[in-house]
This record gives sequence, C-alpha cells and structure tokens, in this order.
Amino acid sequence: MDTKATGALIAQRRKRLALSQAELAERLHVTDKAVSRWETGRGMPGLDSLEPLSEALGLSVSELLSGKELTTEELPKAAGGQIMESMKREKQWKWLAWLAMAAVTALAVWGAGVSAQAQREAEQERAERMAHYASSVNPNSQENLVEATVAYFEEQGTKTRFNPHSLKVRDWAAEGDYLAFLFSDREGEWCMSFWQRDEVYPERFRVAGGRSRIDPGAWGLLEWNFGTQERPILVASGVDLPEEAYFYEYGGDHYTLRSWVNTDLRTALDIFVTALPMNQEQPSGIPLPLYDVNGAYIPRDMK
Repeated sequence: MDTKATGALIAQRRKRLALSQAELAERLHVTDKAVSRWETGRGMPGLDSLEPLSEALGLSVSELLSGKELTTEELPKAAGGQIMESMKREKQWKWLAWLAMAAVTALAVWGAGVSAQAQREAEQERAERMAHYASSVNPNSQENLVEATVAYFEEQGTKTRFNPHSLKVRDWAAEGDYLAFLFSDREGEWCMSFWQRDEVYPERFRVAGGRSRIDPGAWGLLEWNFGTQERPILVASGVDLPEEAYFYEYGGDHYTLRSWVNTDLRTALDIFVTALPMNQEQPSGIPLPLYDVNGAYIPRDMK
C-alpha cells in the first residue's frame, strides 16, 4: 500500500472531473483539509468515506487502495496482494479494515462459480476476522502500543499534551483479559491507555479507553470505570506522586480495594474487575486517597 500513490490517484481523478477539493469534500461530507491530507499522502479516507469517495471519482475501492486504475482482470489479484502486504506490515494495523472491504468487492466478481449465499457468508466471516485483526495489536510491541494509543485519542478528538514522537511505555498492569499502560514523552507529559483482549485473536488486544493526559501529584491520582454500572472495570492511574506515597485505596458501598505505588517510578497503575455493581453510573475520574508507609493520609495539595 502506497499512500502517496493513492493520494496522487485521488488528485488526478478529481482534476479530471473538474472538481475542486472543496467540492469533493462537500460531496463526501468531510472537510477540504481532509481531502488535502489524502492527496498529499498524509492520511487515508476513513471506512465511512472510502465507498462514497470511490463513487464520486468513478473508481473501485481496490483501485483507490492500489493507487492506480486497474483492469477487470487485475481486480482480484490486486485485492489479494493488498491483503498479504498488510498482514506482513502489522504496524499499519488500521489499513486492514479497508482491505476487508476491497476483498469483499473483488471476491464478488471473482467467485462466480461459488453459490451466492455461501460466498457472501465466507466473505463476511473473512471481513470480520480481518477487521478484528486490524483493530488490535500485539502488546509485546511498544511501537504498536504507542501508535494505537495515539490513533485512539486522535479518533476520539481528544486534546493531548504529549509528543507522539517521543512517547514510551513506562509502567503497565494486567488483570484477566485487560491491560493498562502508562506512557510519557521526553517533556514529562503522561497518558494512559486501557486495553481489552480481542475475542477472535486472543493473543492481541485493542484499545478500549484511556486518559489523554494525567496531571502530576496526588490530585492526578484518579479511578476510572471502563466497564459498566453492572460490571465495573476500575483502573487507577497517577504519576509523579509524592515521595512519601506508598499505597492508595478505592471502592464502593460494600468493598474497599487497595493497591501499591511503584515507588521507583512514583506512579500508580492497577486494574480491578469487580462483580459488585455500582449503585449509580460512575462519573469520569474519581480522586483516590493516598497514604504513606505508616498508613497516614497524604493531603492532595502536598507535592
């Protein structure tokens, strides 16, 4: 997959149709800046824009992903090649969802000898598996963890303070089918991402939430519920905690949970999956009490 080639094809086709970037953007219900990013190779159309873009330009999805106009005979071969390339380049995990759509389109033409119902079911299963693979990463790869975390916050439209180019994993926690990672950049900005095991590829995980920025000190030590009111999945995270900090506690009406500060890094990170429901929906971010080694409470305004 060549983002530059795809961008050049979009620009060439748009100009051939005598459309401005703004006119094409209006047809697709996106911004002209998005069209500009596609044409310069700095971004790719999202899943919801890929098919409308192909219709607007008179191209197939396979041609857009290949970056060139294809003959009818080339379509199945091009789709298969794109899938194999993406499976080898795991760090481009997001592209696989787009390739699933291309594969479905190409196989519909190529598989004329297969019964229509069986073919549709096979294509749907293949696309679903590829979508699962595309939206998950290998948690042993720090590069993949950083890329997926940054992409998640960008897709959510969340404001961040960290530098994505110097972000590194600093601490992590695991509990059952869940993982949490603390990241920081060279400037000392922190964030946290929460992950859930993929049900199709159990060795891979997908981002299910996070904190785009974490304020240092006791005030920044917060508990978040990434589950539901009926089945809470509680994640505590904090950074640059006071030197005296040793453990913290949190809980509900009928339970109290305790975890310990990483005294070397002065960070807090833990996951608790509780079967006890909450009486009400938990708001985002609840401050947690922090204690020293003797069990004395550390005030929140203490640095």
